[in-house]
Amino acid sequence: MSKPGQRDVINVGALLFAWAIPVAAAAQSGAPTPIDEVRQNSRLHAGPLYAKPTLQLKDLGIDNNVLQATTAADLVWYAKYAGERSVDPQLGLRGQIFLRRLTVSGERGYINTRQRPNQEIDVRARHVDETLTAAVEVAVTPEMTVKVAGHRLITRYDDAAEYDNTSLQRTLNRETDGLEIKTRYRLTSLTSLAVRYDNLRDRFPLSPGRNSDSFKVMPGVEFKPRALISGNAYIGYRAFTSVDPTVLPDFKGLVAQLGLSYTLLGATTFGVSYNRDLTYSYDELQPFFIDDSVGASVRRALGRRFDALVSADRHAYDYKDLLRSRPTTVADAPQTDTARIDTTWNYAANVGYRVGREGRVAVGVSYWHRDSTTRVFRGYDNLRVGTTMTFGF
Repeated sequence: MSKPGQRDVINVGALLFAWAIPVAAAAQSGAPTPIDEVRQNSRLHAGPLYAKPTLQLKDLGIDNNVLQATTAADLVWYAKYAGERSVDPQLGLRGQIFLRRLTVSGERGYINTRQRPNQEIDVRARHVDETLTAAVEVAVTPEMTVKVAGHRLITRYDDAAEYDNTSLQRTLNRETDGLEIKTRYRLTSLTSLAVRYDNLRDRFPLSPGRNSDSFKVMPGVEFKPRALISGNAYIGYRAFTSVDPTVLPDFKGLVAQLGLSYTLLGATTFGVSYNRDLTYSYDELQPFFIDDSVGASVRRALGRRFDALVSADRHAYDYKDLLRSRPTTVADAPQTDTARIDTTWNYAANVGYRVGREGRVAVGVSYWHRDSTTRVFRGYDNLRVGTTMTFGF
C-alpha cells in the first residue's frame, strides 16, 4: 500500500545521464580512487579530464494501488414494522492511471436499496441504481486542469413498487446518459475556481412522454478541507427540453449546489447547504418539481471521542403540471389557479461516540413536518427517536 500523500502511479523513472570524473568518483566512494583505475574505466578522455557516461532506468514497474474496490451495506431494522426491515447492499469499483499530465479513470457502482430517493415518496420501495463512469483529466498547466467524463445511470424499481396508486416502475424507471466537461484553475494551494458543463439525456422506457434533453452551465469555487472554509459552491443555469413538447413542460432557470463548512478553534464546525435543481416526480400528472433545499448544522466536539450535532433543513418542491394527459395512462389533470408546493422541515439533534478513525455510534431525535399548498393528505408531523452506527474498515 502507498504511504499517505503518495499518488497511485505507473512510474517510468527519469533517465539520468551522469558524468563521472576522478574527483566525483572519489567523493562517492568515500576514499580516493587510484588514478590508473580512473583512466582505465573512463570511456572519454579530453586532456586532464576523464569521463564515464552512464544511462540509468529508474523505478520501472506498476504500482498495485491504482484499483480500489468498496463494499457496504445499510441494515435498516424496525422493532414494530417487520415488513420495513431491509439489508441494502452497495458495491463500487474504481481504477485510475496517472501518466504525467494525463489521468484516466473508470468507475462502476451498484446499489440495491429501499431508501427513499427524496422527501416526496413515503414508502420504502426497493430499487436498483447502476452507474458507469469513464473520465480523462489533462493538466494543461500546473494551475489549470480540464476533465471530460461520460457517465450512465440506470434506475429500476421492483414490479410491485407502488405509491399513491401509482406504479413507481412506470414513472421512475429511467436511463440517464451524461457528458461532463469541467475546467478547474487553482488560485492557491487550497482554493480553486471551476466551471462545469453537463449535458444530460433522460429516457423512460415505460413512460416515453417524460423523455428529455438538458444541459447545465455552473461556475463555482472549491475549497480543500484544510482551508478556513471548506467545501464547494456552484451556481448556474439549466435548460430542460422535453422530447415531446406537447406533453412535458420545458424549464429554464437557476440551479445551484452548495456545501460549505467552517471550524472554529478546532472544536465547533458550522455547516450550510443549498441545492436547487429539477427532479422527476412519481406523480403522472405533475411529472417533475423544482427542488429548492437549504440546511444548516452545528457539530461540537465534547472531549476526544464524544460530539453533539444539531441541524435544520427545509425542502420546498415546486411541482410542474403535465401539459396534456395521455388517456391510456392517466385522467385529465384538474386545473387550479394555485401552484402546488410541498414543504418539508426537518429538525434533528444527536450525541455520538467515535469508534476508531471512521466509526461513530449516535443516539438522536428528529422532528418532521410537511404541508402542501394544494393537497391536504400530504401534510404530516412525525417525531423519531433512534440510533445510527457507522463503521469503517
